[in-house]
Formats: sequence, C-alpha cells, structure tokens
Amino acid sequence: MAVITTKNPSSLKMRFDCGKNDNGKVIVKSKSFSNVRPDATHDKVYEVAEIIASLQEHNLIESLKIDNCTISK
Repeated sequence: MAVITTKNPSSLKMRFDCGKNDNGKVIVKSKSFSNVRPDATHDKVYEVAEIIASLQEHNLIESLKIDNCTISK
C-alpha cells in the first residue's frame, strides 16, 4: 500500500543577532509565524521574511520555512 502525504500549514522561523552576552557569546533570539500556506513558494516566504526583518531592531541571521505534512497509509 502506498503512503499518502497531506500537506499541512507551514511555519516561518526567523533568527536574530541580539548582541553578545558577558562571556562574548552571541545572543540569538527567534520569532516564529505559524499557518503559512503549504503551497507558498520559497521565494514568497523569503520576500515576507525580508520585509519583517526590515521592521526589526536586530539583524536577521537566518530564515527557515518549516514544512509540515501528515503521512499515512
């Protein structure tokens, strides 16, 4: 029997450089946004991440689009 894959809403996670702590280690904070359309293209999600990053106080380190799906038989 074949495995059935159902796409679920994705999420966008953004990680920001928030300076350094007393030991010189970089402080990284993240923001997550849920319910990203599963059919949203990587280009469009990146475009939105860039817009959100431009509104933030801290510099963006990376953006992650986390896809989610259900697999069953």
